[in-house]
Amino acid sequence: MDKIKFYKNWDTDIKYPYLFLLLIGILSLLLGVVCYFAGDNLAYAWDKLSELQVVPVPVHEFNRLLMPFALSADGYLILERYDVSAPAVHTGAAILFLGALALCIAFYTAAASTMRQYGYFGAILLLMLFLSSFSLDALGVFAGGYSQTLLIVCIAVLASLSYAFQAFLTNVRFLWRVLAMLAAVLFLGALIFSEANYPAPLTALHLVNYSSMGTLVATVLFFIWVSYANVQALLWVNTQGKTPERRFGLGQFFLIGMLYLVNLLLLFLNHLGYIQYSFIVNGYVIFLLSAIAGFWGMQQREAYYGKLFPFKPTGAVLYLVFAIISFLSIGYAFATANDTLVVLYQDLVIYTHLAFGFMFFVYVIMNFRVLLSQRLAVYKVVYQPNVLPLYTVYTMGTIILAIFVFRTQYRSYFYAHAGYYNYLGDLYHAADNDVLAERFYQESDVYDNQNVKANYNLANIYRLRQERNNEIVQMKEALSKRPNPKMYVRLANLYDEKQYFFEKLYVLREGIEVFPKSAELYNNMALLYMQTSVTDSIDYYFDLAQQHSNNPEFIRSNRLAYYTRQAMLDEATNLLTESHGGNYLPLRTNMSALRQLIGRSPESRNDFTPDSIKSVEEFTLFYNASIRRLGREDTTRLNSLNSFIASPGNQLFSEDLHYLKGLVHHYDGRPKEGRSIVENLALAAGERSAYYYHVLGLWMMEERNYIAAAAYFKLAKDRGYSEAFLPHGYALALAHQPVAAVDALEEVGYLDVESVKEVAQTFIQVLEQDVLSIVAQAPDTDKVQYLLTYLPQLSLYDVNSIVNAVQEKELKRHALVAKVEYLMNKHRWKEANEAIKEAAPVLRPEDELRSQLNLFQLELWLQTNNHDVLLSRMNNLYLTERDKRQKIYYRARIAEVKGREREATEYYNQALAMLLYDEKVVEAAAAFFQKQAPQEMTAYNILLDGITYNPYAVNLHKAYALESLNQGLTSYADQALSTLEDLLPASEYTTFKQKFEEQRQEIQAKTEDWQ
Repeated sequence: MDKIKFYKNWDTDIKYPYLFLLLIGILSLLLGVVCYFAGDNLAYAWDKLSELQVVPVPVHEFNRLLMPFALSADGYLILERYDVSAPAVHTGAAILFLGALALCIAFYTAAASTMRQYGYFGAILLLMLFLSSFSLDALGVFAGGYSQTLLIVCIAVLASLSYAFQAFLTNVRFLWRVLAMLAAVLFLGALIFSEANYPAPLTALHLVNYSSMGTLVATVLFFIWVSYANVQALLWVNTQGKTPERRFGLGQFFLIGMLYLVNLLLLFLNHLGYIQYSFIVNGYVIFLLSAIAGFWGMQQREAYYGKLFPFKPTGAVLYLVFAIISFLSIGYAFATANDTLVVLYQDLVIYTHLAFGFMFFVYVIMNFRVLLSQRLAVYKVVYQPNVLPLYTVYTMGTIILAIFVFRTQYRSYFYAHAGYYNYLGDLYHAADNDVLAERFYQESDVYDNQNVKANYNLANIYRLRQERNNEIVQMKEALSKRPNPKMYVRLANLYDEKQYFFEKLYVLREGIEVFPKSAELYNNMALLYMQTSVTDSIDYYFDLAQQHSNNPEFIRSNRLAYYTRQAMLDEATNLLTESHGGNYLPLRTNMSALRQLIGRSPESRNDFTPDSIKSVEEFTLFYNASIRRLGREDTTRLNSLNSFIASPGNQLFSEDLHYLKGLVHHYDGRPKEGRSIVENLALAAGERSAYYYHVLGLWMMEERNYIAAAAYFKLAKDRGYSEAFLPHGYALALAHQPVAAVDALEEVGYLDVESVKEVAQTFIQVLEQDVLSIVAQAPDTDKVQYLLTYLPQLSLYDVNSIVNAVQEKELKRHALVAKVEYLMNKHRWKEANEAIKEAAPVLRPEDELRSQLNLFQLELWLQTNNHDVLLSRMNNLYLTERDKRQKIYYRARIAEVKGREREATEYYNQALAMLLYDEKVVEAAAAFFQKQAPQEMTAYNILLDGITYNPYAVNLHKAYALESLNQGLTSYADQALSTLEDLLPASEYTTFKQKFEEQRQEIQAKTEDWQ
């Protein structure tokens, strides 16, 4: 341990700078390892292309005239296929590398200043050559274009300062030398970055990328430096025992040394292409081991380099400087996905370690075979040869290294240039100079034909220019020499149109053959087969993707979207159960859509409300989850919706967000706001306006405002919305306009849907019969439909005849409730009470009919002044969630009767917000406020809101006309009267007009008397 911690007894002015540099070295090593394992993900990561699939999901269902009606909205499924991001130039990596280089230069020059004369001049010469590789003249720091002034200044500052320490200030401690050199480097850095013609990130990128040749040379020198350290470490392992019995002899050292060298030889042959084998131990692992072993061997070598400089601190610091540059050079190559340099560095590790390691092995055998046979501690005297001098290791190793380079046809030389030009291409691509970037990438491709980095970057440049054919050519080139799954996926995605189905299929199949464990390729293949009807292949590739994926929720999400879109409910439901608890946003989106389709309650955690919408996935999950939670009297999402709508970044989702806001308002108790939003969408939405008018029609039908519903369905029909044809006829029938209903139903014949045409024709036949035929011959369904359509026009005898003729139990319930409605509308309270008693035992305890009957009961108690019974029994009667809102209205009426004006005011305001669609509620509220404050506009505004919401409410128009007179708004009163002329039968209109004129004259008389 003491030999490992050789710095323990050093003076503090040497030890602490060295430990600091050692820390930088360890961090550099860790960064290099991180970049190694990150691979090309730092330069071009996997990307995901989201495709929204629209599926109609039910929002609300209701029955009218025994016919089910459903409002459907667009639900969203997300299908994701893998893609590859565009090649990125990360200036952050360059900045880190440059910072480390600056520290290394400072420590290097400080260490050089402690050398003896010849060593010092050699070190300064290397520094000058290294600085010249930075291409400082291109930064334009000094006027005069591409002059070498800045390079001369940098060399002069660093060399003169270090020479002063070396020649004149020899007693200055090492710590102060380091600090002085750091100050000089900081000064030069400030000069460069403040005066350069480029922004700081580009300046850093320029310095690092242009100096890549210099760092490459430094790295190769370090490879040679540690090339035989592993052999020396094996010697130490064999001979470090305290006694001969615990050491190994010549045979063991020869065997383990030969195993190491044979492994290097196999790696060399593998790189030459003579053998094809995947080795567990690659060149970088060997380099890591040799770099670590070199720390110990460096101190022992002082016997040879001691004439030039001492180990403390010079040798120790120089070792770390070159190690840091090497680690970061390799890491930077991985971080930038410079595959040419990645291969080159590994080749050079193998070449140097095989050449010099073999010669050092021979050196040990030749010099110490006798000592090894005697099991002596040879590692202590390894640099005291008696047969073969150490310099022969370097001379013969250099010759062998040269042979390797020649034998590989100078591949290392060409790869060095190719990697260098790749870096220059990155620099000019980051500077938005794609003309120069293209030229440098092409030059790189000349030196290393078909290298991935150059060709992928060229493909990206051609994509930006929309030169698709050139992009495809470059992508094929990128796959020729060093294929990887990302390039196959990127090339396949270029064949995205349907006419290129087989081209895309071929590329993905080839990729799967080369990379049989790529989940990304399997996923995209499954999505490709989704364009066909070959379901077995889709499941097969999804299974393989699931098997090999490190993100199984991604594959489940796509699979669930596929099953849902294809209505494969059994498979979808099973997968939904398996995916319970999933956190992946697209998976949760698809699960939410499926739950809505099959009617399952949402998971509580699916109440997803982000602070802001940052992605399509967040929008779709929020949208689907919000659809699923409608009708729960929960308006907490409105704040988020308002925030999302106001955000300029959400313009893409603006229409959907507005519609969702309208749905939340309508189904959670604010019908006025909901209708206003959707009507505005209908006016502005263009092609989708017909759908929004259809939605408004369904809402009006839900609220039993059938004339308004028919008007909206007519608007939807006129815009070609086929689903509005049948509801239009039914809405007119429910509005008790059978003749108009028949005309509308006949228009259904223009549609191509036979089932809808059959329903319309059957209903037409019902409406065209008379009462006697219905009672005598019609099925029970026809009887009930006829009863509900003609209800106001029938006599009580006819109503009773039809009700008594209905035999089927469920239809009988409808008929009995219709009879109650008939009597309530005729104000025949006693008979209505008897009808309620007749119907009550027949109905189910809790369903929509029961709720409707209970509302009639509440109204009957109100009209017959049974206010105490109404108040005491109201909470005991079953009402649907929607009908429970009526309780507020009845509480308002009771408070009004009891004279509790403040309470009545509060209840009426609540009722108007939630029940504006109910004509009786609006009329009663207006009458109340007109009595309370006849001179104020409160009643007028209430009636105006009422007729705006339901422009076909006759009673509201009458009240509005009279209130307009009361407020002196005669022109508005005349407009209301004109509207009533279109809404009322002639006789009823004449009667009301007479009343209207009488009130006008009365008001005029009062005005004249007051004057």
